[in-house]
Amino acid sequence: MALPFILGIAVGAGAVVAFNRSKKIQDKTHDILEKSKDLANDVKKNVESTVSCVKDKIEKKNTETVEEKEKSGEV
Repeated sequence: MALPFILGIAVGAGAVVAFNRSKKIQDKTHDILEKSKDLANDVKKNVESTVSCVKDKIEKKNTETVEEKEKSGEV
């Protein structure tokens, strides 16, 4: 029966501590958000360069295939 009462006190105390340190929590959250944005941009650039490389390889392979068919007289 006392468990909800004790849990309420703990949650209330946590809320008071969080409110008293809200500026510090906001600063940390902002730092983490900025790092996440930087990481996402790096990943995006890596994916774009990989996609570009794969497209170039496919294009090169298709060009070589067409040239081989032209040499053999299939086209």
